[in-house]
Amino acid sequence: MLAPMDRVDQLNASFEGKYRIERELGSGGMATVYLAEDLKHHRRVAIKVLRDDLSASVGAERFLREIEIAAHLQHPNILPLLDSGEAGGRLFYVMPFVEGQSLRERLTREHELPVSEAVRLIVEIVDALAYAHARGVVHRDIKPDNVMLSGRHGLIADFGVARAISNATNPSQITSLGVALGTPAYMSPEQATADPSVDHRTDIYAVGVLAYELIAGTVPFAGMSPQKVLAAHVMETPAPLSKHRPGISPALEQAVMQCLAKKPADRWQRTDDLLAALEPLATPTAGMAPTSARLEPVRVRRTRLVPLAIAALVIVAGAFAYQSTRHTGPSLVFGASSQLTTDAGLQIHPALSPDGKLVAYAAGTSSRMRIFIQPFGGGRVIPLSDDTTALQYDPRWSADGTQILALTNDGVSIAPALGGVMRPVVAPAGGLRVRAADWSPDGKEIAFVRGDSLLVQPLDGTPARFATTGPFDMSACRWQPGGRLVACVAGNSEASRPGFGFGNIAPSAIVLLPVDGGTMREITDRKSLHQSPVWSADGQRLYYISDHDGTRDIYERVIGRGGDASGPEMRLTTGLNAHSLSVAGSHAVYSVYSARANIWGLPIPASGVASVEGATALTNAAQTIESVQPSTDGKWLVFDATRSGRSDLYRMPSNGGADERLVHESFDVFVPALSPDGRLLAYHSWRSGTRDIEVKPLDGGPVELVTSSPGQESYPKWSPDGRSLVFYDQQLTAQMFVAERTGAGRWSKPRDIGIGIKPSWISNSEVVSVGVDPVSVRVTAVTQGGRSRTLYAPSTDPADPRPELVVPSVDRKWVFFKTHDTQGRASFWRVPAAGGTPQLLVEFPNPLRRSNRPDFSVDASRFLFTIEDQQSNIWAADIAKP
Repeated sequence: MLAPMDRVDQLNASFEGKYRIERELGSGGMATVYLAEDLKHHRRVAIKVLRDDLSASVGAERFLREIEIAAHLQHPNILPLLDSGEAGGRLFYVMPFVEGQSLRERLTREHELPVSEAVRLIVEIVDALAYAHARGVVHRDIKPDNVMLSGRHGLIADFGVARAISNATNPSQITSLGVALGTPAYMSPEQATADPSVDHRTDIYAVGVLAYELIAGTVPFAGMSPQKVLAAHVMETPAPLSKHRPGISPALEQAVMQCLAKKPADRWQRTDDLLAALEPLATPTAGMAPTSARLEPVRVRRTRLVPLAIAALVIVAGAFAYQSTRHTGPSLVFGASSQLTTDAGLQIHPALSPDGKLVAYAAGTSSRMRIFIQPFGGGRVIPLSDDTTALQYDPRWSADGTQILALTNDGVSIAPALGGVMRPVVAPAGGLRVRAADWSPDGKEIAFVRGDSLLVQPLDGTPARFATTGPFDMSACRWQPGGRLVACVAGNSEASRPGFGFGNIAPSAIVLLPVDGGTMREITDRKSLHQSPVWSADGQRLYYISDHDGTRDIYERVIGRGGDASGPEMRLTTGLNAHSLSVAGSHAVYSVYSARANIWGLPIPASGVASVEGATALTNAAQTIESVQPSTDGKWLVFDATRSGRSDLYRMPSNGGADERLVHESFDVFVPALSPDGRLLAYHSWRSGTRDIEVKPLDGGPVELVTSSPGQESYPKWSPDGRSLVFYDQQLTAQMFVAERTGAGRWSKPRDIGIGIKPSWISNSEVVSVGVDPVSVRVTAVTQGGRSRTLYAPSTDPADPRPELVVPSVDRKWVFFKTHDTQGRASFWRVPAAGGTPQLLVEFPNPLRRSNRPDFSVDASRFLFTIEDQQSNIWAADIAKP
């Protein structure tokens, strides 16, 4: 057995300059914890290294795939997962190092906590669990050791680790290795009996044990051997909490004891319900039972009190009346408008200078953008910088109007406002691009989003600091004038970022994040598109663009001091079709966006390289189509289209002609796929505010819900025998799933088959998809734990095509894929179904025939794809107060 220092030296050698371990912090049943320095980011981290025997049993691929789920939990009371991997044959994962102590250390010292503080900590823990449970993730090992105390707040650690261990091992391995998946004192009865159907209610039981200990100073079953503790969880009833802590409120005791019910069905059924019961008790006195006391009258001089009381009532009433009436209507009225730019192509992200005299904007194509400056009243247009060919977009003026910040490639740069060298100030890190950035009100800092984190970068050269976490896909953030809130778009960042998804209509929400840390607030729904938030000058109102009522228009919400929205959402414009917005003084500038995308067909060349010039249009309408799929018999094409303001689903003859609308809802539906017999239509919908898979019988009958989860399940494809659907979760994890139709309207629980993007069936037992990390064309068996094989993986040579979507040929002899070069030009390739070197089939050299999206399909003889025409110009409008 290695001495501790020998092990540290070995680990440091294995980390190869990425981390440097300083010392061991402790060890437990599954891992040893080390304090280390992240050498790239110059920060202290905690590295947990799994036991050697456990690493060997679990296996790297499955463990890292399972623990990846924890990397995307974004909550202020969840200690985030920063990194994971394998070093020297040992599995490890990395979390922030918390300056503080664990809840276990505090309990060891104090035995019990003040009731109000105990309830406050439990509320934070339950809030974090409610967030995770809503995303289908169960912790399975809630205990004081896994709660870190940072200041007054609790942070749940090791989220996803117990899941990773249990999902990556089988019961016999767990027993033989002695792995403690859960700690006996905190294990639920179903865990104690090794029930395989453990769900979120096991966490609710553990919360009950933890709350019991914080208040009573002891766990429900103490002073026994581990085996007897497990038996007690199953058979014995714990003593009432009030026996250990007389004086607690009956409501608190009932909430905790209900968590400890033996049967999961008798506990709180939802963590949100438990949270609602506990939150009213999280005050200094609410957790204690009321006591009787004799109140002595306060003797005052009546002649002085009455006038002061009346004056106070008048002031309060006046203030209330003012607050009640000041926000009753919109704060802006839009007047005369005029067009500022007239060039073809895209001009987007306009930003008015603080004095209203200049407009900065991004111009180019959806794959190549630069920042330009133009006088508000017209005049010479100049580029912001000539020293770089980097993608530039989303410009922001400094408060004094002397500098412009912009997103460049995957980072943030600053340049002089009238042109000059662009100076990088924030770089991408850990493979994560910067998705949004804005100046602080005083111009001394920049708030930016990388991954799921909001960070603040001082411009004096000191390191960036972490502010808070939000959803992973945030963009278009704005710092509140004179305040500590940052408004961001959550979801569908592709709609505003140049790229293949630019201008799409998938839903998103506006969220508010506190720069000083705290809880994120959503101020809009997630069933409509919301983008481009802009604050009023006083920071009390937020303007944004939404398609809530059809076209993209400007809306307004009042924001209270605490960051909550008050009053109704107010629509300020009608029929604007805006994409991005800026407001300064008496003017607003905005980009007006229009797009058409129709279906084209091109014969698959038998030899040589074909050009898109030989393609034929199959539709020609004022619509945007994202996806088209042929029927198995070749008679029909099904597609989505935005003719009604929402995305609906249609069917038409395969060579064009009159179409028929198959699905029309009050929400968007995308990516249709006909079953082989043509009787069922699968697609993904936004019915619940996230993407879910649905199936509609075309001969009548109710819609069948294949999934209903917080995930982003999308791109369904039928197996050749018509019995199963494969689809994937569009979140960062890119998990693929298979569901079987077990009867009319009934579907099996989706089964995880591995990681891949937009899978398609290559046989009834295998799917082909775009592999990730590294990008590749991969075939995966759909059986549980099925093996994968790689057909093609590009090298580091930038000339190698990088697949974006893969589709098998009808005869299953080839796999076709689509890619785009650095200029945004599409091309089609094929690789043998047995693997081999890709062959170029089709080029898109004509800039007027751009196919920006990765989506395409094939029938027996043709490629089927969309060609887009995207246009946007900058407009200005006079604004005034009503």
